[in-house]
Amino acid sequence: MPEWYEGDGWFPSEFGASDEMGTLNLVDQRKVLRALSIPKRGRVYRLAHEIYNGMPGRTQFHGPFFYLISQRVYDHRPPFRKPAVNRFGGALGRLEMSDHAGTHIDALNHIAVGNRYYNGIDAFDVTGTQGTTRLGIDKTPPIVTRGIMVDVASALGVDILEKGHAITVDEAKRFLRDHSLSIEAGDAVFFHTGISRLWENPSEYNTYYESSPGVGYELAKYLASLHVSVVGADVPSTEVEPAEIEGARLPVHQYLIAKSGIRMIDNMKLDEVSRDRVYEFLFLCSPLPIRGGTASPVAPVAVS
Repeated sequence: MPEWYEGDGWFPSEFGASDEMGTLNLVDQRKVLRALSIPKRGRVYRLAHEIYNGMPGRTQFHGPFFYLISQRVYDHRPPFRKPAVNRFGGALGRLEMSDHAGTHIDALNHIAVGNRYYNGIDAFDVTGTQGTTRLGIDKTPPIVTRGIMVDVASALGVDILEKGHAITVDEAKRFLRDHSLSIEAGDAVFFHTGISRLWENPSEYNTYYESSPGVGYELAKYLASLHVSVVGADVPSTEVEPAEIEGARLPVHQYLIAKSGIRMIDNMKLDEVSRDRVYEFLFLCSPLPIRGGTASPVAPVAVS
């Protein structure tokens, strides 16, 4: 039986041929208000790693992150500037980075099947050197919804899942059942594998870019069938690497983003919510509205 990506039957979207929102259509006002009622303790968790020179990254494709203090407070001095009576000083910096550096959310123009993005939109028709005219990260609104964290590492009694471990539907269902949770349409669902703790050790974290635990292909299909709005994990590509389908490249990204219109967040920081056993929370994430961008660095928040 041919795979879905071998034909054109995967588009148009169930949300209409002109849709650019994907499953974020399901995060309506009622969903937002329900999510806002989740916190009971008022504890806030940052789900993003620190961004720093030399941090982990796929530099051969994305290039390095670079930050420079380009104006120092003591540059406001003669002979460089006329002194101010209030002894003013100000610093600012410049940064260079891929939109996929660090903790980031993928736009629907990030992944294609052949030449087609989500909803069958032809990349040739919408792509220029300064972005795309459709599906860019500017079309992803601030996200306020219910968050679920599936702690696979803890459930299996390990600190870090083995490289190449494909998280299964059964593993996810078992965890949810054991914690009296269920996934609902519009939820953001995340998976803890344990490698969050390695972010400050770039040489070790970087070994996970080509060989990593993560969301398996059948699990991706299951999550899409539940109409989740976001999927993410504390690994470089969220999905298991190498792919379970021989010869395939990022098939989970294809299924979730291109076929299903589901955003993905890679390189999440989930060690603290794992430590505190926070498995349901208010989830907040606001991408930079980079016109036509393929992703945005983000600092998502969980509130318990």
